[in-house]
Amino acid sequence: MLSVCNISSGINAEYGGSYRGNSNRKSWPRMNPKHQRRTGSSAFLDRDGDTDMNGGGASYSGNRGKQKNRYNPGYGRRINKNKAHASGWWKVIVHDADKFDKDDFFRMLDNTTNESIDPQNTRIERNKLVFWIKGPRAKEAIYHQSGKLTLKDHTISILTVPSDGPEIQLTKDEQKGKICNALIKRYADNKLDLSDFHRDPDMTGMRSKLFDIAPILGELVKEKCANVIHEIDFSNNNLKHTGCLREILSACNVLKKVKLDNNRINSLLEIKSVEKNASGITHLSLINNPLKNLMDDAQYIADLRKMFPKLIELDGVPLPERISFDTEEQCSLPPTQKYAILLDAGPKSAIENFFLQYVKIHDSGSAARVQLAPAYDETCLFSIAVSWTSNKDFKDKFPRTMPAELTKRNRNFKHCLKAEQRESRLFIGQENVIKELSQLGETKHMLQTLNIDTSGLVNNHVTAILSGIIDTPDSYRTFSRTFVLAANPVNGSFLVLNDQISIIRSVPDIVEKVESQAFVVEPAPAKASQHADLVKQIQAATKMTDSYCVQCLEAASWDPQKALAIFNETRAKLPADAFIA
Repeated sequence: MLSVCNISSGINAEYGGSYRGNSNRKSWPRMNPKHQRRTGSSAFLDRDGDTDMNGGGASYSGNRGKQKNRYNPGYGRRINKNKAHASGWWKVIVHDADKFDKDDFFRMLDNTTNESIDPQNTRIERNKLVFWIKGPRAKEAIYHQSGKLTLKDHTISILTVPSDGPEIQLTKDEQKGKICNALIKRYADNKLDLSDFHRDPDMTGMRSKLFDIAPILGELVKEKCANVIHEIDFSNNNLKHTGCLREILSACNVLKKVKLDNNRINSLLEIKSVEKNASGITHLSLINNPLKNLMDDAQYIADLRKMFPKLIELDGVPLPERISFDTEEQCSLPPTQKYAILLDAGPKSAIENFFLQYVKIHDSGSAARVQLAPAYDETCLFSIAVSWTSNKDFKDKFPRTMPAELTKRNRNFKHCLKAEQRESRLFIGQENVIKELSQLGETKHMLQTLNIDTSGLVNNHVTAILSGIIDTPDSYRTFSRTFVLAANPVNGSFLVLNDQISIIRSVPDIVEKVESQAFVVEPAPAKASQHADLVKQIQAATKMTDSYCVQCLEAASWDPQKALAIFNETRAKLPADAFIA
């Protein structure tokens, strides 16, 4: 048997009413909660009195399993894509004008609409029937006929576009006159401002977009101001590419600055026309174009500098000067084949001595590498690229994985994808380079594997590649180290401008063969014939007599590079009889 209390609790739970014990009095809601409109704080309570978590203020559906309607601030508002222009004019474009007769089209349009169309300035443009109408009722009448009219088994597609008014059909001379009037107001101080040209009030009544009138603009520029325009502004013209600008750019003979801000250019290929017709510009601006967001900043600058070699300002920001190794003009040896091969038999060359001394200090320990500082220029560069692959030949000093000291400095693109990360691993300046060299750990160059390849000496600069195998406590490493060196006129030695190391994992079989071979470093004795050759080289470069060439070489320990440095320092003090008459 059910008690009264059970019945009352059931009623309360189901209907939200109340039941008092021994009284016949009951209180009920005026209407079913399913249909009651809830307001105020009660609007946020669901059927069992808890806060409604599915969106406050939504109507109660009576089914907890169903999703409630949410508040949508945009609901009921629709954007009118066919909003009329302030002038009230509409441009009507009918496609495929060659597939029907114009008069038949207008006759059918009159028969199917209840409005007076009254088309203005009717003409055919690029296989399209174009005319203008005025008034929203005429526009709606035509708009609703698109896709419903059929002529000669062809369904007609109609497009309506808001317009300033009918475009006047002008001759070429009349168009040139209107454009010329607009250009007069837009030219000042060797600058031609073509920004927002399609909105110029002087162009009302005719086509005014740049890709429509660029040929006429080019003719006017060539006739009137080809030799005075230094800057052109093409901003805010909705350009996707610059192909339409070639007539204008090619007409300018002294153009230096081009602005293409606030357009729709998304690739460097889209500005090829500027490169072909104005490659000598020094200022370029592409602000607020999708192109800038699709490219890395460093790559963006580098690619544009290749396209425009004389570029000094990009997007309003001055570009840093290009790195160059210009030196004062000094007398140098002719780049003969014998001098280019610096490891030829005979006395060790200056570069070979330089590298042997470099390797010796490098292998003396991490702390000793501070002594290498004088060998590096104040603005030198240093980087490491590592490619570490292994098969099944890994063992004690041939590890499978790359050593940690190389991993954190590796600029290999495969292991360092982000440009910012690669840039952070390029060390610039003497102090930073020596610091990184000191942290590379203990090394021992296997002298029997060392090889030095050099280019010829040009303007006191030479490129040298030092390669071989390094023995470290944890691994063998095969390396190739590229140096860009500049001759130091102070002491006849060299300064390192750029030092780039490429490292790969050594192969056990190769290292075992190298270690099994004996290697002794013995200086080769100098020969009289080689001295004679050196005297001839110095004489060809300095025009000094034999005796003075010998004195110069002896003072330099028969080092031709150092002898030239001594000659350049003392040339002004030499007597006239020191030179060949």
